[in-house]
Amino acid sequence: CDDILLYMPNQQLHADYGDDEHVSGVAGQLNSYLMAVMLATYTSKAMVILESKEDLVPGGSQFGCPSNALEDEDVPKGLSRLIQHSEWLSRGCSVPCQNNHNYEKWSNVRMKNGMSKFVQHTTCRNDSGWESRVLVVDDVDVQRLFENNFKGKMLHRPSPTAYNWALRLGAKKYEAQTFADLEDEEEIWDFVSALLARSGILRFQPWIAKDARNFIRLSQLPMQVSYDAFHVRRGGSVEGYEKEAGLDVIPFQEYLKMWERHDCSDKARIIYIASDDPGQMKEEISNYPVGEAGNLVLPGVDECHGLSFYLREDSTSTEFMKKGSTSDCSIQYRRTISSVADLIILSKSSTFIGEFGSGFGRLVRTFRAALNDFPGREEEGPVLVRDTRVVWGKSHPGPPGV
Repeated sequence: CDDILLYMPNQQLHADYGDDEHVSGVAGQLNSYLMAVMLATYTSKAMVILESKEDLVPGGSQFGCPSNALEDEDVPKGLSRLIQHSEWLSRGCSVPCQNNHNYEKWSNVRMKNGMSKFVQHTTCRNDSGWESRVLVVDDVDVQRLFENNFKGKMLHRPSPTAYNWALRLGAKKYEAQTFADLEDEEEIWDFVSALLARSGILRFQPWIAKDARNFIRLSQLPMQVSYDAFHVRRGGSVEGYEKEAGLDVIPFQEYLKMWERHDCSDKARIIYIASDDPGQMKEEISNYPVGEAGNLVLPGVDECHGLSFYLREDSTSTEFMKKGSTSDCSIQYRRTISSVADLIILSKSSTFIGEFGSGFGRLVRTFRAALNDFPGREEEGPVLVRDTRVVWGKSHPGPPGV
């Protein structure tokens, strides 16, 4: 525990929290967490999370109040209410120098070091006498340090550091050698994504996992069969699209055009739609004709495709919780659960259609990557990505965690 990355997640709640694209939303928080994991494993540091013990927001966490967990006095606050930080990452280390550095002091150290364009470490002495070398960062710092100090190093080849980094991310020796030999930037980031996805680093708290399962069950989406998924943004404008197309949002028809490449089938294809405005999506879908079997059909393709749409419930619904509540903290929790459920559903879909201008879309793409260990598919490259189609914008999401 002599070399530590001390991560201080954003614990504030913003008015636009309901938008997953915001830095304090689920996607923003999880992407920043993955970036911190990347920095810690690349630099071979133990990663320790430090969060305020005070209630910086009502209920103690921007992720809301789970009714089945708050009876426990030790229910975690902040990001730790959402995920379980792995001991594999922390190496069993606790917050360093607690005898002389509290949350406020570490926060001041972080803000002072954040003013430098260089990587700034702080050395402190624990009450046992041994020293810790600490890199203290928050969600903004990890993105800045990645862009300014680590991105180029992570991409540099040949590099023995790449081999060891892959091992720390859980790669086998032959996989680490494959990674160290990669030179294409997109292949490198895809390989990191696949290692992160396989590692199980992202583990939700038991109450989050349970309520997300209940939320999915109530959606009645048959996840045991093949289904596809769209991520459609309707809250606010899609950056860059208005300038190019003259519209604030991407029309639903554009998603359907990307999907039309599916082969025809007599059976209706199941499509799950994750959107920040389910009501608006229901209205848009109602404009499409219905075929003889009662399923929606795509205009202009002779009813080749029958479609059966599933949309998530409004995130303020209390139905999936045993103890429904209309308090702000409970509503925030329900928004959290709906976002987690969407992440699970979209990551597991046979085909995903979205765009990478969205932090949520980039996060989904990370968990659709897998190392290519399949016999007979060597020519497809070192990483396989489950069918992912981009409705607009850049075709590759870039590094995981951004």
